[in-house]
Amino acid sequence: ADSMFWLGNIYFGQNRYKEASEMISEAQQVFQQTGNEQGVAGCLKKLGDIYRMQGQHDEAIEVLSDAQKQFETFGNQLRAAECLQALGELYRKQQKYDEAAEMTLAAQKEYKEIGYKQGVADCLMTLGCIYGDQAQYAEAVDMFSDAKRQYQSIGGIVDVAWCYGLLGITHRHQGLYKTAKEVFTEALELF
Repeated sequence: ADSMFWLGNIYFGQNRYKEASEMISEAQQVFQQTGNEQGVAGCLKKLGDIYRMQGQHDEAIEVLSDAQKQFETFGNQLRAAECLQALGELYRKQQKYDEAAEMTLAAQKEYKEIGYKQGVADCLMTLGCIYGDQAQYAEAVDMFSDAKRQYQSIGGIVDVAWCYGLLGITHRHQGLYKTAKEVFTEALELF
């Protein structure tokens, strides 16, 4: 079952989603037959990722919700938080902003509890996007700025640049063109 799961992951990495889905589903069946509930949950998470990449948001939400509950039951906070974070991004794509914020904040809380700073920063960036999508620009700026500081503290230079870019776009939406230009210039100076 492990080999099937990893082969499915390879197909996923190659954007061969049909083969990935088939292989992960087979692995899930074997894990179920052998009573490996962690393996089943891992397959559900990966199937959710596959559905998400294919734009099948409702299917992704269903299996990621199942995976999240199972990981929570096992006490696997990291994997549960990853599912919550993915759910937040899916709800954002569907413009269900209350649900998106709820899931993202729950993921952020889990990441904080286990000390996973990258996850906390990723959630801040997602929250900034959620606010920005709703034209709540001051809140978006706060989130992107917090995310930028978090990424700087862990040395995530590419993520810092993304934050600068998102800050620039947000300032542009606010009509603050001079500030936007300054932020975009700071992003360029990182490289």
